Amino acid sequence: MRRHKAFTLVELLVVVGIIALLIAILLPALRRAHEQAMAVQCSSNQRQLMAAFLTFALDHKNHLPGNFVDYQNPDSEKHSWLVDSGVDPRKAPQCGTIFKYVKNPKLYRCPATESVGYNVKAGSNGYFDYVAYGVFTGALTTRIPNTTRFQDASGKSIWLLTPIICEEELSQGGINDGNIEGLHNCSDRLASNHRGGGYYATLDGSVHWFIEPKGTNSYNYFTRAASGKEVCLGTGGYSITWGWWNAQ
Repeated sequence: MRRHKAFTLVELLVVVGIIALLIAILLPALRRAHEQAMAVQCSSNQRQLMAAFLTFALDHKNHLPGNFVDYQNPDSEKHSWLVDSGVDPRKAPQCGTIFKYVKNPKLYRCPATESVGYNVKAGSNGYFDYVAYGVFTGALTTRIPNTTRFQDASGKSIWLLTPIICEEELSQGGINDGNIEGLHNCSDRLASNHRGGGYYATLDGSVHWFIEPKGTNSYNYFTRAASGKEVCLGTGGYSITWGWWNAQ
C-alpha cells in the first residue's frame, strides 16, 4: 500500500511558529518604511505649496499670498491662499488664491491623515492640513529674514530657518477645533504626525522637520523685521491683514 506523505502536528506547529516569527521581525520594518514614505510625501506636498507661494510672489510684486482675515480686501487677489472667513471650509483649497498653481487637492493634505473625513476630530479637518504663518500675510519676500529664533519653555533658544508654511496640530485653536482656516499663530502648534514632529517649508523652498517641545507653540518663535525689531510669529490673532509685516 502507498503511504501518503503529510505534515505531522509538530511539523505544522514549527512552520506556523517560523511564519509568526518572520511576521514579528518584518512588521516593524514595514511600519518604518510606511512612515518614511508618508514623511517624504508630506515634505513633498509642502515643497510644492511653497513653490506656489513663491510663484504667486513673482506675479504680485514679491508679496506672499493673503490669509484668512484678508477677505475684506477689495482686491480678490489679496484674499486667502486657502479659504476666506465666512466661506464654507469645504470649498478649500479650490477657492484659495494659489489653487491655480497647485490644482491637486491631495497636495494640501498630509498622507498621515488622508483617511480622515470633514470635521472629524482626528488631527485634520478633512480638507487641508497645511497652514501659513499669519504674520507673513502679504509680506514682501525681501523683508523676511532667513532665520528665526525658537525659545523653549526654559528660555533656551535655537535658530531655525524661518517657517512660512507648516502642518498644524489638532489642539486648542487648531485647524479642526472650531477654527477651520489656513492661519497659523497664537496657540497653534506644529503637527506631530511624523516621528513625534512635523514639517515646515521655508522661503528658499526647502522643507525641514522639527519637534516642538511640550508647552510651546507659535508664540515661541521670534524673528527680526527689517527695522531690527524682534517680532513674535504668534502675534496677531485675527487682527493681522495683508502687508502687516512690511511695516514692522
